[in-house]
Amino acid sequence: MIGSPERSPVDTATLMLDSLRDRDLDGVLDCFDDAEDVYVYLEGPRWTNRGGARIHKGWRDYFEAPIQLDQWRWTEGPYVFESGDLATVCGVIEYDFQGGGQPRRLKMRMTWVVRRREDRVWRIVHEHGSQPLADPYGTGDWYVEEASA
Repeated sequence: MIGSPERSPVDTATLMLDSLRDRDLDGVLDCFDDAEDVYVYLEGPRWTNRGGARIHKGWRDYFEAPIQLDQWRWTEGPYVFESGDLATVCGVIEYDFQGGGQPRRLKMRMTWVVRRREDRVWRIVHEHGSQPLADPYGTGDWYVEEASA
């Protein structure tokens, strides 16, 4: 599905993750728009990256790092919201990977904003992966479950 106008927004997220797992740099790069307005939140240690050229460089550097995604799976979603040439793909993903030679599992909330341009191919213009903070306000969980009857 590289460069295919037939791929859907969720196909783009899937292709990116499958390409990451399969160590297919061209597949990953095809999923990210190369425009200067592309903006991603990194899982760390840096906060953000901006601009297609910088993001593509970041992926090339990632492929040289001692990181290997073994598998991934949706545990919630994917949920897709599409309007015209913009769409959002979001949900919770569990990743199994090797980091520095050690197996790791990472569960993250993931959001991709994808856009179609002149070539009609959905590509990522924003990526956000995060995890909930333990107690961000110092008050515990403020959501109150309703009692069931």
